[in-house]
Amino acid sequence: MSAVAEEEVPYRLYTCKQGAERIGSDAIKASTLARLAREGLVTHTRIGRKVAWTDEQLAGAVAYLATNGARRRAAVKTPSPAETRPRGAVTPLVARPGRRYGKTLTT
Repeated sequence: MSAVAEEEVPYRLYTCKQGAERIGSDAIKASTLARLAREGLVTHTRIGRKVAWTDEQLAGAVAYLATNGARRRAAVKTPSPAETRPRGAVTPLVARPGRRYGKTLTT
């Protein structure tokens, strides 16, 4: 009887965790699938606030990460000023007026 019930379902929906397990890659985690859905980068299914994935959508997510993920990793990160200073160097303090009291009143 359960075999008949499974045949009636045209497709299965997976949560992010189940989808990551179904993909079976160490590089693609449930949080990666959730991020892709949150940013709207790949097609996914929403049931209320929950995200669900079909097999085709999981394949699309893998294809997206295979093509665009390499570009993201290859992007050169520019170091911040804190990273370019030698360790132990003291940053000089610069006084800057704030937004609230930066303007002088003229009467």
